[in-house]
Amino acid sequence: MAKVTIDNKTTDVPNGTNLVQAAKKIGVEIPVFCYHPKLAPVGMCRMCLVEIGTPKKSADGKIQTDEQGNALIAWLPKLQAACTTIVSDGMVARTAGANVADAQRGVLEFLLTSHPLDCPICDKVGECPLQNLTMEFGPGASRFPVELKFQNEKRVPLGDLIMLDRERCIQCARCIRFQDEIADDPALGFNDRGRGMEIVALGDPPFDSKFSGNTIDICPVGALTSRDFRL
Repeated sequence: MAKVTIDNKTTDVPNGTNLVQAAKKIGVEIPVFCYHPKLAPVGMCRMCLVEIGTPKKSADGKIQTDEQGNALIAWLPKLQAACTTIVSDGMVARTAGANVADAQRGVLEFLLTSHPLDCPICDKVGECPLQNLTMEFGPGASRFPVELKFQNEKRVPLGDLIMLDRERCIQCARCIRFQDEIADDPALGFNDRGRGMEIVALGDPPFDSKFSGNTIDICPVGALTSRDFRL
């Protein structure tokens, strides 16, 4: 077991537990997009950045404390992705604060520079993590005018069953990882890089998985939809 302190709450978790799971145990929800408990964490979306540190120790191995007896913490110089951080004994984490809030606003603003403002007609409306997290952690206004939004294809058939809206995709790779790790059918992948990165079907014939419905469901932002329900 490893003892970890998150936002001044201490708990014991099994060795190998990541920080997102440890935080859930004490009722702290770290915002995520790419993380899913059934998939290997990859830290792609950077939404789960937190401050991490460990107690300072003197030369004799004793934990250093302040005048009130509180342990002095040596914080890492940069924020760390909680989903890929495995808890170690004595670890201390802060999931809120100025640095974390700035990072969250930056991630959300970046995603929204490409994401369309079509929430009312989106399949995920009302249950969309991007919508919810933007309301809770995002900036009040964007610095980027709507007319400068990056435009991408709206109706891209990946196969007979799935339609991709490339403007909605946030490149979390959940669909790719699900096909690789759970369905054992690596039928999807990324093409290009940077602003031009996009999900594509690999091979010929196009994407035709027995788990197509599950692949649609695991998309957090409604970028994947069933062609049966598209006009």
